[in-house]
Amino acid sequence: MTQPDDIQLDERDAQLTQRRVPLELASEAFTTRGADGTTPIVIVPERLVRLQVGALALGGVLVAGAIIGAIVIGLNWTIGLALAIGVVVLLLGLYRSFYVAIPEGVNALLAIGGRYVRTLGSGPHVLPPWMIVTHLVTRREIPFDVLVVEAPTSDDVRVSVDALITFMIKDPQCFIYNISPDDFDRVFQAACQDALRKLVRQIEVAAVNDLVRRDLAELRAALNAYAERYGISVVMIAITYAQPPGGFLASQEARRLALVQQSEQAERQALALRLQADEAALTRQRIVAQVDQAREELQLELQRAEARRTVLALEAETEALRLEKLQERLQQFPEAAAWDWQGEQLDVARALAANTRAVVQFGSADALARPLILHDATTPASTDHAAPPRAS
Repeated sequence: MTQPDDIQLDERDAQLTQRRVPLELASEAFTTRGADGTTPIVIVPERLVRLQVGALALGGVLVAGAIIGAIVIGLNWTIGLALAIGVVVLLLGLYRSFYVAIPEGVNALLAIGGRYVRTLGSGPHVLPPWMIVTHLVTRREIPFDVLVVEAPTSDDVRVSVDALITFMIKDPQCFIYNISPDDFDRVFQAACQDALRKLVRQIEVAAVNDLVRRDLAELRAALNAYAERYGISVVMIAITYAQPPGGFLASQEARRLALVQQSEQAERQALALRLQADEAALTRQRIVAQVDQAREELQLELQRAEARRTVLALEAETEALRLEKLQERLQQFPEAAAWDWQGEQLDVARALAANTRAVVQFGSADALARPLILHDATTPASTDHAAPPRAS
């Protein structure tokens, strides 16, 4: 990843700053926000020379005066006290000149004669006065806000993206001597904006809102490859805001509403078509059921007619057979037929005599013979048995 040269930076306040405070106040300075609302990532001690000249001079004067006084006027308690105080002050001055306390969570860069020597970690250290602490660099994770405005998508829609990038200074010497915090602020801001613009350029506007949930491992690897030359390691990248312009959102909402309305209308039309199809199917089923019922009724009627025809045919055959037998009987036993005829007449006469209200109507001989024939057809056996005696 190369540093962008022609990219237009968004106007933002500096986020990475350094301060100049005494070494004794460095621990408090790393946790105190300045007037610009930022906390420093680098502290430059105000007094680089740690040699306590005043204390050493005072102690030397007291010791020398005590020695001279003892030689001139003799040793007494005043000279002894001055000598003791001078020794104590001299020792304290030497201690303060060699003792260095590095605040917690901070690395210190040491130099001799302006040349870097080594890096110290947190805690108390004993250093020679000629080895000075040039810079204190924080080891904490540093949040860095990157804002990209009007970044074009693949379908050429301008969107805004805000990302929070967290990094750490892994190599303080490389960071301090290769670039200053202010310069790194501008350079890293430009690199992050360039990387985010490339990321946005690869997607369509419909996928912009999904950037806050997207895996940004590739973007983190690219920024790490760029920042490692400055001793920086990118820990995390989180896109906190990604949205198209307000006008585009309104048009998208109107388009989405139109699509929803079209979908609802299509669903209503499909439902109406389904209802019509269902009604047509029900009507067809009713017609088919009626036709089937009519067919069944017709078949039943045909079966009944066939049964009636069969019965009538059987009755006709039976009647023909009966008449044939009756004709044979009349031809064989004429006297029996006459006797039966007379018996029938007697039965009729008895019935009429028993019913005083009956009206007797005489007809032709055929009318009188018909009951006899019917009687003979129904009781052929009794006639056959009675015929021989009447013939005698």
